[in-house]
Amino acid sequence: MDNYTVREAIMQVEGYLETNMLHTVESITMQLLMQSEQDDVLKKVVDSLDLAVIAEKEILQAVEIHTFQRIKETEGNDFFFEFFRLMQRRERGVFILGELKKKVEEMKERLIQEFPHLIFVGEYALEECVGDFEAVINDMNATTPSVILSILPTPMQEHFLSEHGEKMNAIIWYGIGSAKIEAPKSGILGAVKSALHKGRLKSSMSKYQERSAAKEEGK
Repeated sequence: MDNYTVREAIMQVEGYLETNMLHTVESITMQLLMQSEQDDVLKKVVDSLDLAVIAEKEILQAVEIHTFQRIKETEGNDFFFEFFRLMQRRERGVFILGELKKKVEEMKERLIQEFPHLIFVGEYALEECVGDFEAVINDMNATTPSVILSILPTPMQEHFLSEHGEKMNAIIWYGIGSAKIEAPKSGILGAVKSALHKGRLKSSMSKYQERSAAKEEGK
């Protein structure tokens, strides 16, 4: 994972926009990290991302990063909003890819409200695909998007990227997957959920490190 500040991460994105090749960016959640332990394709995709954006403050806490700025930025989903401010300012076209038509429409409406001058070049819900996904890729590429915004759920998102990434005619794949772009939870219930998630992640990371060490010893 990349522990960049939002400003540093956006500078990376600005660099990507100056190229003609696909760069992969994804929001990293605890669910994604834990699923990657059991899914080799998911793990490979996460390891190969050009920019892995930490999407939940519990991940920062689990790896003992307590910087106020980073926690505040993560809680506020600042990267998401700065990313689309940049795309709006640079007049870059966005294609939305999702599993369900309802979810795609909801995301588009939200982006329109937040970024009224953002350019949308197309959208697709995989539930409407009657054949293989080659037709989806062809339709997407025909719109020549700068950004493919993926709201496919994990691990569908990573499997789709692994299989079709090389065929995509875009500059940035931005996968938010199952990350929730919303105001941070508050109150007692939110604190309890946060503690439970943090404990699960620490346990998960410890198991991963133990397995990695065992593999090294066995070489």
